Amino acid sequence: MTIDSHCHLDQADYLEPTKTIIDQATEAGVSHILAVACNPDDFSELAQQLQNFPNLYGAFGIHPEYAHKSHDLKNLEMYLINHHAVALGECGLDYHEAEASPEQQQSLFKQQIDLAHKLHLPLMIHSRDAEGDMRTVLKQAYQAGKLSDGFILHCFSGSLDMAKEVIQMGGYLSASGVITFKNADRVRAIFAEIPLENLLVETDAPYLAPHPFRGKPNQPAYVQYTLAKLAEIKGVSVQEMEQITTDNFNRLYLRGNK
Repeated sequence: MTIDSHCHLDQADYLEPTKTIIDQATEAGVSHILAVACNPDDFSELAQQLQNFPNLYGAFGIHPEYAHKSHDLKNLEMYLINHHAVALGECGLDYHEAEASPEQQQSLFKQQIDLAHKLHLPLMIHSRDAEGDMRTVLKQAYQAGKLSDGFILHCFSGSLDMAKEVIQMGGYLSASGVITFKNADRVRAIFAEIPLENLLVETDAPYLAPHPFRGKPNQPAYVQYTLAKLAEIKGVSVQEMEQITTDNFNRLYLRGNK
């Protein structure tokens, strides 16, 4: 059994009911799913899903693409507390296509770092085309003691130097379906260098479906394909990789408690 450490279950993104998506994941050997709501408009939907499906964990945050809008961080705090979230996220920086300016994104990101530290929650971080500023913000937060509850760069595809900095700060890096893509040799080479104790695996469903489903909507059941590729990259069995990533998930998000 394995865990999908990051997916989105917003019903509008799927052709099938949430229960069907979760049942298919269970049949594929996925014991738990960490579902993420990173748009405040989706918080209530995830809250309801967490009540309905006991094999879901939840994370609430505000994605950088919404950083140009005004946000009530008290509302985010309420959802994190009342629905027993295991992480704050996803939040971070995205200079690829987000409408928000870098300054707006950094301000919102830093506020969420502070909130996660206040609530003693790990941070689930999104970083796209913003590596320089991301490294700066993380280094400042680390030096201020604000990353002591753990953090992960989800769907990691950054540089080896950034990976090394994250590891040095005690962070984790998550592999997505990208590592199965034919043109992803650079990303596979970086994951080959990441220690086993810093690795997680995810789908980021409904995005980034792994081979052989590339181009189709992703779903938590497909995490097995990414897990198998990660095991191949690291030279361990699939069963070993299942145990490693499950242990790492428990250590980061559940503080070692299953």
